[in-house]
Amino acid sequence: MRVNELKAGDRIRVMGDGTRGWDVAGEGYLVAESKQVETLRNLNRIDPVRLRMNQDPAATPTRQNFVPVLPGTETGELNA
Repeated sequence: MRVNELKAGDRIRVMGDGTRGWDVAGEGYLVAESKQVETLRNLNRIDPVRLRMNQDPAATPTRQNFVPVLPGTETGELNA
């Protein structure tokens, strides 16, 4: 499943590259719709997707629970 196919309420595991070139790994409920954003990486414009994940499905989206990933990042949907 691709990042842009996710919807709020999905329980997911995401592994891939973040916007800073670091490996990203996370697991939890998507607490808000994914959002395409613009940023720079090594002076090149990229368009990552911001995922807001939390272990609590009723959590509110905050700055502490977002994970930026590149659009082609694969995700796995977990059983609720």
